[in-house]
Amino acid sequence: MERGGSPAVWLPTIRAGTGADVFVRRLCDGLNARGIRAGITWLPHRAEYLPWTVPVQQPPDWANIAHVNSWLPKRFWPQNLPAVATVHHLVHDPAYRPFRSSAQAAYHELVIRPRELRAIREADAVTTVSDYVRRTVVAFSGREDIAMIHNWIDTTAFSPAEAGDERKAGPFRLFMAGSRTRRKGIDLLPAFVDALGSGFEVRYAGAPVDPRAPMADVVELGRISEDALIREYRECDAVVSLSRYEGFGYTALEAMACGKPFLGFRTSALPEVVAECEGVLVPVDDVRALAAATVSVKQRLEQTGDVQMLGRDTVLRRFSSSNLDAYIALYRELLSRTSANQRGSHDEA
Repeated sequence: MERGGSPAVWLPTIRAGTGADVFVRRLCDGLNARGIRAGITWLPHRAEYLPWTVPVQQPPDWANIAHVNSWLPKRFWPQNLPAVATVHHLVHDPAYRPFRSSAQAAYHELVIRPRELRAIREADAVTTVSDYVRRTVVAFSGREDIAMIHNWIDTTAFSPAEAGDERKAGPFRLFMAGSRTRRKGIDLLPAFVDALGSGFEVRYAGAPVDPRAPMADVVELGRISEDALIREYRECDAVVSLSRYEGFGYTALEAMACGKPFLGFRTSALPEVVAECEGVLVPVDDVRALAAATVSVKQRLEQTGDVQMLGRDTVLRRFSSSNLDAYIALYRELLSRTSANQRGSHDEA
């Protein structure tokens, strides 16, 4: 059956509890808000590593495009819809390798590598969330017609606190978010806190609380809702990341949207999100330099009361929901191309 007209996007997605899930939800919500019908079919996490144990889901009758993650097994791709595959970060990137365990490396090489290579080469269109990831995908796959579309956030929800609502008292509050992994720099947290010295409180969210290793001046929040996340951004004084590798950098984007200084490592895709005038990036693993930069930000804010609204200006200009326009244009181009191919096949017949 020939499917055309306005894009109608089906998103069969493995629920992994990562930023990729956030991307899919925001994409679906954004498309529907713009009058483009979209729907998610959530698959259990085991669909990634035991795909044969999960029933294949058929696309809705209304859908004319499938949008998938590059890790989705081909078993779950629809046979009769053009497919867009998005790469969020490439675990086969040599720069990523130091952060894998031996078991992860084996899984990535034996299972994910052939699956992702096939996805990138066979998808009707491929997108990445940063230019850094685009370059790694080109090097990995040899495919060059890859569209880079930056992630975005809801700048109405992620916004500065109203005047008078800011936190007034207590130590200088730093907010951090991320999983408890070496890639996210969790092993650097004790040294960073020690280098900061007194007068700081670090609030850490995004991973289950570890009661075995409590740290002074660190408040572990565990996994929190989006509303609680926004509240943490608004009530902190600055946002810090210890991440050594990012395919994009949601934390930096969300911090800047809320008008807060962002400090982290100069690595992978983060420089695309954090311009030097709007945040501070130091060499990877240099916790002393990061702590010194944090102390400097604290002193400046205490002296001037200045906030990083330039960062929010950047978000509004480059990372708002207007980036959805690039996906909508891609879907329409893909439908036009598919329709032309179908007409050509009919003419030949």
